[in-house]
Amino acid sequence: MKKQLIILTTLLLSVFAMRAESLRRIISFEELPKKAQTFVGSYFNGLEITFVRMEVELTKTEYTVRFGNGMEVEFNSNGDWVEVESHLECLPKGFLDGKILSFLDQHHKGHCLHEIARQRHKIELELSNGLQLIFKKNGEFLRYND
Repeated sequence: MKKQLIILTTLLLSVFAMRAESLRRIISFEELPKKAQTFVGSYFNGLEITFVRMEVELTKTEYTVRFGNGMEVEFNSNGDWVEVESHLECLPKGFLDGKILSFLDQHHKGHCLHEIARQRHKIELELSNGLQLIFKKNGEFLRYND
């Protein structure tokens, strides 16, 4: 009985692993949530899209848009941006809260943004000089990160 249970568990885990891998696929731009399409059109207009990928996991769906210049934007299932990154060019920042923009202008003028990540209660930024800044969702500066 114990041996059969182990075989069954192994078989089920293998099926789930294969299924999880098969739920990552390239899609068309039009298959993105409308909110994500609008974001791309507003802040990355005119850039060549290399690919759009949808990844379905057990509890969530994520979308990734990669541009020809190396920039990449990740969206959640609602089409809200989750992460924006580029290691070659400056990221647009017009979608950030005004408080964050003011802080950057006052304290880090001339430095490019290379990564922006939005989490549940905070937004993390990485500047071109490697400095990481953490803000509350409302744009209030919290701290620098190592």
